Amino acid sequence: MTQPEHENTSLDEQRSTGSSHRRHGSTGRYVLTVLITMILTFALTISGGFVIYLAIGNPLAGLMTKLSPSLTSGAADLTLDLSDDEATRLAIAKFKAIYSDIDQNYYKDLSDAEMVEAMARGLVNEMDSPYTMYLGVEQTQEIADSMAGNYVGIGAIVAFNANGIVEITEVIPESPAESAGIQVGDLFMAVDDKSVEAVQTVTDVAILVRGVEGTEVALKMYRPATHETLTFNVMRKRIVSASISHKMLNGTIGYVRMSEFSSGLADQFRLAVDELQAQGAVNIVFDLRNNSGGLATEVIDMLDYLLPEGEIARIEGRSKGIPFNEKWTSDKSQGVPPTMRYAILVNEFTASASELFSGCLRDYDLAELIGEQTFGKGSGTLTYNLDDGSSINVTNFLYYLPDGDCIEGEGITPDQELSLPEAARYKSIPQLTVQEDNQLAAAIDYLLTQSGAGQS
Repeated sequence: MTQPEHENTSLDEQRSTGSSHRRHGSTGRYVLTVLITMILTFALTISGGFVIYLAIGNPLAGLMTKLSPSLTSGAADLTLDLSDDEATRLAIAKFKAIYSDIDQNYYKDLSDAEMVEAMARGLVNEMDSPYTMYLGVEQTQEIADSMAGNYVGIGAIVAFNANGIVEITEVIPESPAESAGIQVGDLFMAVDDKSVEAVQTVTDVAILVRGVEGTEVALKMYRPATHETLTFNVMRKRIVSASISHKMLNGTIGYVRMSEFSSGLADQFRLAVDELQAQGAVNIVFDLRNNSGGLATEVIDMLDYLLPEGEIARIEGRSKGIPFNEKWTSDKSQGVPPTMRYAILVNEFTASASELFSGCLRDYDLAELIGEQTFGKGSGTLTYNLDDGSSINVTNFLYYLPDGDCIEGEGITPDQELSLPEAARYKSIPQLTVQEDNQLAAAIDYLLTQSGAGQS
């Protein structure tokens, strides 16, 4: 199997840490965050990524001494060789004017280090991809802690909704959030009396919510279902999140729910599928609702287990200044019979790696997608850790499904478009009853019509 060049490449971002660029291209939809995943415990699934340490000196010396397309730091740690053309010279002149105006007239006297830090943040955050962003030390550490697999928090998954408000999308069973009565659909207003209505990243909310185990956090929430403003005093607790669960739905149909494509998930996935087959499963429902992505290597290994020899995806991007075009492929060894078919449950928070998983299986005519239009993240990011503990996420490539489609900004339209009933709208997926979960019912009905599905 052909692996991606960088082992920890992330397709989402994370479930992602957001930046000031919350709008997703021209679609008008707000991005969730980098990997497009967030847990209030908090489990952002931003990958460790391809790590490069940058030794940045002080580039202002070259900038401020002359108009030149070559910018050299006073510490001689960094040289920027820029094009010697009129547009570049004008841009440098504009920068010098802006720098001078800020340096001389800003209401606070900023040091050179503070000015350079602002320049670095601005450069990253002004790229046209919403998944390219600067992450401060706290945000970077938050992501690292989350990737470790257990967290101190309240046990709820959140994301920016279509209106740019931080919304609860999932409540972890037996978590402090569930015990306190927090529901899916609740909107964050304040954390410990600090307003979060104008936050630019979901990670910022995570940092406020997390704290010392055994301490309380006060959450002010708005509940659209009842038009109420509610306050919850929630005791923080260590949460160990499970990224995958599985069970038999009847004698021939298995069920696998994945909340994120975190490190090590592929191994757990293979064990789950093998166990379901041993119990008689000939077809499987994959539940990817609210799964906003994760690591590319994990989803590729999982698809390799399910697919015959062939292309998983084609990626196009840039590395070290050079365009690249690569293919991710599966080998001829399958861990399942070629007759196995899948129904995949998706919704508006199904993103990135989840969209690759779903779209790839559908392109091979192995899966029926059921639910709502997916998020639309057809790109991958790399995370670069910096020496001071901060980091940057850089959109590195776009991926194309086997049939050639790139879903960036578009998403995937399900084969069966079906919304949950109103009564189920404010429940987390594990809380749904058999009668309420019409999407799961449709998945079972579909698989019963497939060859070899048998009867329940």
